[in-house]
Amino acid sequence: MPHFFKSRYCALILILCSLALTGCDTYENIKRSMGKGEPVIDTVAPVLPETLGPRPRILNFSKTNGFRHAEAIVAATQSLEDIAKENGWTVYNTENAAIFNDEQLAQFDVIFGNNCTGDNWTDDQKAAFQQYIENGGGFVGVHGAAGTRYDFWDWYKQDLLKGQFIGHPMFPQFQTATVHFEDQTHPATKHFPATWEHEDEWYSFGNNPREDGAAVLANLDESTYEAKAMGGDLNMGDHPIIWHHCLNNHGRVFYSALGHEANTYERPEHKSMLKGALAWGMGLEGDCP
Repeated sequence: MPHFFKSRYCALILILCSLALTGCDTYENIKRSMGKGEPVIDTVAPVLPETLGPRPRILNFSKTNGFRHAEAIVAATQSLEDIAKENGWTVYNTENAAIFNDEQLAQFDVIFGNNCTGDNWTDDQKAAFQQYIENGGGFVGVHGAAGTRYDFWDWYKQDLLKGQFIGHPMFPQFQTATVHFEDQTHPATKHFPATWEHEDEWYSFGNNPREDGAAVLANLDESTYEAKAMGGDLNMGDHPIIWHHCLNNHGRVFYSALGHEANTYERPEHKSMLKGALAWGMGLEGDCP
């Protein structure tokens, strides 16, 4: 972990500065983003429609007990619904974490972690989530889905995502950088060129997912942007930015750190990436690494 982020105090200041720049609805949201607020926990599951729609089905989950990427969530949902309509898939949108129970999760073929942040689940809901993935379910997470607290659920950070977010650049927060695609055969990345220019809020991670067993699809060229935050160095050296893996050889997990800004979800390349990632996550295309 970079030396700068060994100080919890400095990390909290960084988060607060980010909130000041990007906006946050209420003081409670600010406190939750810093791990200080009381999380909102759902205990009553939603009533699903009698006819959910044809399979495959996507559970679009966007609950936030941490920082809320409000515009990105809306844009990602629209992108998801466009993709589903084009391919005859079904999307169910919810922020109710009580849907994480064995019976209701069985109705879906993949969970889309739509910038979900913070500690959203009860112990029973966590158990259902874990069992769903380990028994062959899929998870596709974007951007804020990795933006969890340091003391958050270890299985989610280490086994599912294989990446612990530690910070992003500030001043400027959004920068154009070069992404190198290492694997152009995966359904999510086969349409990308070898290098791709993109503007985003570039996440850094306290561990290297490649070293923890993830198959890296794309890495970030740190020479093409300033990986600094208030004087702290966020360079990783080897900087995976999109990766995937299969948990217990069954559960399909895909994560992309792209997607803070709403216009990212309008880029054709990004929409094709989501389509391919979801198809892979549902087992429709591609194999496990």
